[in-house]
Amino acid sequence: MEVCWFEQSDRDVPVEDEWLSGNERMLLAHLSLWKRRRDWRLGRWTAKCAVAAYLDLPPDSQILAGVELRPALSGAPELFLRGRATALALSLSHSAGCGLCALAPAPADVGCDLEQIERRSPAFLADYFCCSERKLVAETPAADRDRLVTLLWSAKESALKAMRCGLREDTRSVHATPADLLETRDGDWRRLSVTHTSGASFFGWWRESRNLVWTVLAMGSCGSDQSGGSLWNLPAHLDQS
Repeated sequence: MEVCWFEQSDRDVPVEDEWLSGNERMLLAHLSLWKRRRDWRLGRWTAKCAVAAYLDLPPDSQILAGVELRPALSGAPELFLRGRATALALSLSHSAGCGLCALAPAPADVGCDLEQIERRSPAFLADYFCCSERKLVAETPAADRDRLVTLLWSAKESALKAMRCGLREDTRSVHATPADLLETRDGDWRRLSVTHTSGASFFGWWRESRNLVWTVLAMGSCGSDQSGGSLWNLPAHLDQS
């Protein structure tokens, strides 16, 4: 299974709204807060451009307006192309003016998350992290703790998105295990795994770049997917050019 990722920034998003579908423009009109509108447009723009790049479609306004994200009953985004459901699974995230979209062929379960590295309080760890994660944080050198906490939180978000339940699920029900925390170089992808108390497993990748942590996960068994492809393959970067 190949998981692809695509990024955009808020500087890439056009000022006009011709690239949005009619339904999306109506949704946008109900968002009154400027930051909420900005983030929503960034997420939609990133997803539409990612789909266009994945399907080799020209990223013009008319084409992008036909690429629509609709919420499923779970709240997770579902992709429609010219009004028809597509055989693509996707996940969205945005932080600090950067948008991230992960794509994979259905019926894959994928999740992605983007988090700005910042200090979280001890109360945050107590409320949202399981015992083993708190122990790992306590044993990590102080200089690396903010990055580790951000990574663990991002991994949890990605896994819960892949489960299509999001933060409605108790975040302590998922346990993240990152690899090579202290050896990572800026922009390099590193392995990541997450397990849920139900026994579900997620495997994927994490990276650090521009004071952001990126995580991309897929649900499945370690080693290979049903088609024989390795779940440890690095995610493919989609290029719009």
